Amino acid sequence: MGRYAFNEFDHLECPSIERVKAVLARHGCHVGLVKELPKNANDKNQVYIHSDVTLLNTIFRLSFSERGRSFSESKRGSRPGRRIPQALFHRFGWVDTDGRLVNVKACKAIVYTQYPEARLSGFVTDDGRMPRSLSIEYTRRDDVLRRFMVLGATHSGDAVAMMVVNPSVAFIDQFRGLESYHDSRVCKAISVGARNESGEAKLKALFRRNVKNRHLLGCRADKHLNKIPFNGTQVHGYTLEHALEIAPNSDKKGDIFGIELKCLTRQKVTLFTPEADGGLYARSYPEFMMTYGYLKGEDYRFTGLHRAYCKNPKTGLTLKIVWTAESDLCGTRSGSDATWTRQYNPEVPIRKQLNNLQVVLEDDAGVVAASWSLERLLNCWGVKHQQVVYVRAVKSENPDTETRRKGFKWVIKYEPEVLWCSETSSKHLFDAIHHGIIFLDPAPKYNPIESKRNKRRTQWRVNNIEKAAQHLYARTQKKNL
Repeated sequence: MGRYAFNEFDHLECPSIERVKAVLARHGCHVGLVKELPKNANDKNQVYIHSDVTLLNTIFRLSFSERGRSFSESKRGSRPGRRIPQALFHRFGWVDTDGRLVNVKACKAIVYTQYPEARLSGFVTDDGRMPRSLSIEYTRRDDVLRRFMVLGATHSGDAVAMMVVNPSVAFIDQFRGLESYHDSRVCKAISVGARNESGEAKLKALFRRNVKNRHLLGCRADKHLNKIPFNGTQVHGYTLEHALEIAPNSDKKGDIFGIELKCLTRQKVTLFTPEADGGLYARSYPEFMMTYGYLKGEDYRFTGLHRAYCKNPKTGLTLKIVWTAESDLCGTRSGSDATWTRQYNPEVPIRKQLNNLQVVLEDDAGVVAASWSLERLLNCWGVKHQQVVYVRAVKSENPDTETRRKGFKWVIKYEPEVLWCSETSSKHLFDAIHHGIIFLDPAPKYNPIESKRNKRRTQWRVNNIEKAAQHLYARTQKKNL
């Protein structure tokens, strides 16, 4: 069998892990995952990466959705009809041997909750190329060399990938000495750089230059960063973004330098606002509002604080975290398909509870009024929350007549001491909901006649961010900007 022709994405005979770190560092990565591939791992079979895809969500920007339903009846743990979630990488690129990053069309992690495991699929670049060491043709040969897949993560959650083929003995020895990534049996972790110290330094410098000791006119920025008067309830947040030269955004990466900013005027904070994607709410918003809401004037309203496992007396609904098990261990039978609904247990690894994991609002008859899928919640809680700065603001009326005439009603001043939080996970999120630290505080409105009066407002909040942060993040610290 002749010598195989690799291509520019196959890094042959890499001398050391340090060489890999240097390549990743040049592309802005702060952490990397390294996995040795078995002989049959190729672009068709998918590449097993980890037992818990939610851990990938903490370092990579992923968009979760449902891939479809399982039709398999022959594989281990098969159950036809089972939901298969998937997570699409926002940006995934291969590094070639010249150090250039080439974008991949649509790399995704496919989640098989029955095992559980996450497998990577979709390695082809925009122009139709991929590492030849990942081809089916190569893995069918008898002389397949040792291969290692490397996935680096930038602070904004982009994936920078390398295929290392036939590395040196020193590389293999160093690989064996690496720590496992969150107890994985096959995936090792490498630290490439500091925990976004450069981003922190840049934010501090910008804050001192544009915000420190200033009373700023309440405003927002347009897409060209022009100052526009703004007097709504979010004035303190928009004003800070304008002062820090942040263009308006609602995507999943941090606001600035890979850091998410949260501005507050009181301790109660809204963490995120995902609407329900299941239950009656998703099927018929009008029917949901008229069934569980109350009439105030001409509008139906739905309000009331909902904490996990506590029935709300106003709506008659109870917030719960549940998942679907296929063995009756302290669970409740949910039908004739031999599955059982079980309550989330923070003492059990979350990867063992991923099958149809969801937060539900349920009435006394067991009817699901509204539900939030695992995918919907993970889309709101991931790499964007890996480094969050909570900034306190003081709002007062603008005393200047001239600028008030131009529409600037408020002036905002920001406290220099901030709450700097980092390192969270899906377990932090679900544990906090389970223990009532995060609660649902909705305020939607529905008018059967005038649709323009309708408002959907789903708020997930904490009462005291300083206390809640101890449960939401692995690291919290007060810092002076």
